[in-house]
Amino acid sequence: MTVVRWAEGGSEVGVAERVLGRNGTSSGTAGGVREANAAAVLGAVRAYGPLSRAAVARHTSLSMPTVSRQIATLVDLGLLSESPSPTPTGEVGRPTVPVDLNDDVIAACGVHVGITTTTYGLSTLRGVLLDSVRMPTPHGSPEDVLEHIAREVGAFLAHWPERRIIGVGLAIGGQVDAERGLLDHGPLGWRAVPAAAIVESVTRLPVHLDGHVPAMATAELLFGEAVHARSALYVYAREMVGAAVAVDGVLHRGPGQSGSIAHLPVGGAVPCHCGRTGCLEVTVAERAVLERAVRAGVLTRPDFAALREAARSGDPAADAILADRARALGTAVALLRDIVNPELVVLGGQAFTDAPEQLPAVRQAYESATALPGGDILTMSRFGPDVQAMAACTGLLTHLYAHPFSILPPERSSRV
Repeated sequence: MTVVRWAEGGSEVGVAERVLGRNGTSSGTAGGVREANAAAVLGAVRAYGPLSRAAVARHTSLSMPTVSRQIATLVDLGLLSESPSPTPTGEVGRPTVPVDLNDDVIAACGVHVGITTTTYGLSTLRGVLLDSVRMPTPHGSPEDVLEHIAREVGAFLAHWPERRIIGVGLAIGGQVDAERGLLDHGPLGWRAVPAAAIVESVTRLPVHLDGHVPAMATAELLFGEAVHARSALYVYAREMVGAAVAVDGVLHRGPGQSGSIAHLPVGGAVPCHCGRTGCLEVTVAERAVLERAVRAGVLTRPDFAALREAARSGDPAADAILADRARALGTAVALLRDIVNPELVVLGGQAFTDAPEQLPAVRQAYESATALPGGDILTMSRFGPDVQAMAACTGLLTHLYAHPFSILPPERSSRV
């Protein structure tokens, strides 16, 4: 994807350097400065909008002429819109015309490929899901699986002709090379799969590949519980387990961007393929929990809803299985929290959201295991069962907010 660059003048370089530095990129070019200023304006409106132009200038430290030029361009691109009626501010002078994100034109598609379930959906700029679909993850070669999913996504997007769809965010577990679009996924047996290119060839849309846990954490930073947190720890658990850390709104990304905490030691006798016992993922993963329930005679076939119902109906074995899982999750969260010491801890994924009656046990185990004060920093993700679809969409939206002109190149004009 090409970044548009033009000649630069004026005194906006200092602001652009601050914005670019925080996002982990740098550019001495004019296009970089212009795009960084546009990203700053767009980010301020996303986090605090609707805003007047003066308020945008205060939030970004940009000059009023720069703010006005960037807002005009972002309105032309369909990213921002002006309020149909001026809003009184209590200040001397005419009422201002605030700007806000335009949720009526642009949309981002997201695809989350899980071990057993694939979810895809469409989101507005504000992070509101317009629709989402779940399907069993197909079997076969990586190429066949991804092509099948991409065809389903293409048919889904055909139902939204009124939307300008900017691309596909592809989120998946495993080790992700986002720059080259390559993926390694141990549980699926995938190695160096050109996932982004495969999906792009079918959908004919740009594809942004990301690890699923970083994408979910980013969703919390953009639209969820961590929007204004100075530091946050995100913990995810379902079939896979992972964690991500953000400071001042910037997500830490290590090599591979997986965020896996599969082998975090939480105690217990459950054997892991690594040769040890008590690793987190084999203790709490949905498949592993259901396999234990079948072996114990609680279930005749793997069905998490049936396991919850058995526990609610008083089956002691079912209750013990879910309680053990809750304690392991709470212990893991405490261990991670004590290492990172964040302002906020966000819990996401169906291991938390699909068993709300077990959350007190999770919290109790957390409070027993943490060595730090302030146990009230735990909160649940607001995305609930939509977390996978929302995360995949947000992976693409994050790129849009950071590099709006790379995704939607404006026509060359003097006001950009």
